[in-house]
Amino acid sequence: MTNLSRLRHLSLGRSSLHPTGLLFCIFSVLYLLSISYYRSTSYRDPTSFFDPNRAYEQRYSAHRIHEAKSFLSRASDFPSRAKPLSNDQATICVGIVTVRRRREQYVGLTIASLLEGLTESERDTIFLDLLIAHTDPSTHPIFSEKWVEVLPDRVLLYPKEDDLDYEQIREWEEGGWYRNKTIYDFTHLMKDCYDTGADYVAMRSIAGQDWVYLRLFYVDDLLGWNSEEWPRYLALSFVVWAAATGFVVFIKRRFFKTASAIHEMNKYGCCSQGLIFPRSIVPRFLEHTDLTTDWLVDMMVEKIADKEEWNRYVVVPPVLQHIGATSSKGYGFDKSAKTIWNFRYEEYPY
Repeated sequence: MTNLSRLRHLSLGRSSLHPTGLLFCIFSVLYLLSISYYRSTSYRDPTSFFDPNRAYEQRYSAHRIHEAKSFLSRASDFPSRAKPLSNDQATICVGIVTVRRRREQYVGLTIASLLEGLTESERDTIFLDLLIAHTDPSTHPIFSEKWVEVLPDRVLLYPKEDDLDYEQIREWEEGGWYRNKTIYDFTHLMKDCYDTGADYVAMRSIAGQDWVYLRLFYVDDLLGWNSEEWPRYLALSFVVWAAATGFVVFIKRRFFKTASAIHEMNKYGCCSQGLIFPRSIVPRFLEHTDLTTDWLVDMMVEKIADKEEWNRYVVVPPVLQHIGATSSKGYGFDKSAKTIWNFRYEEYPY
């Protein structure tokens, strides 16, 4: 009995030193170290070890905000840039719509960050069209600010009271119909930009196909898993389970970023800001817009593009960031506004 116990003890002792056990221990240590490493480096990746407490930290954005504030403080020293329609055509018309927020007004920083750092020749290629989207523009806090007179090339206002559109706009404004009104604002500004004659066809030869816009901003969260596509994910799960190469695909999707370039993005771009439209597509696009729809602007653009089979492209990493935490849609939307964010933008060097 005693000998058997000792033999069993010795056997157990030998098994603890077996190479398989040693490999398991090494693997466990490496696995835990890997988790620790990726937890510290992938906190901005919505499909990995995402940490919302750290992911929305402003890095490059904070640097650009500081530069924009400095630029805006000097704006009163700049000469006015207002241009008549007969002036030389710019290469790009940048259209910006602004409505009054409850607290901070972001439009000044938006315009300042757009212009700060440009040379005079670069600035001359841009026609900056600012729409103050109120039937009474004086209700907007920026209306009397000095920079409004000198930074935009044109300050666009709504039609006068005797215009046919005026009553409809005021009804939307007073009734809180922000979806219809934002579509009107979007198309009204696009028409005005088109009338400047600005030519911003930058990718005319891409794939020989029509394209509707080049996106300068997108939200990382929407590029992960989407609940409406669960049947496809289920089928893919079986394929991955059955194929050894599925593991390689999984690793690639989790740990390798989209290459820096211009990519096709016909789904999940979000939102309606930061879109460059080629001049050739604008008339055809405007023919399909509908002011009576209940769509959001970006939903309308995507539905039109899907119907017409127009490609959409995106700059990776993006060149714009959404810093607004107060939604223009009113109360109840601020929480979602804070998460409209691109994490790779913050990795720009400064």
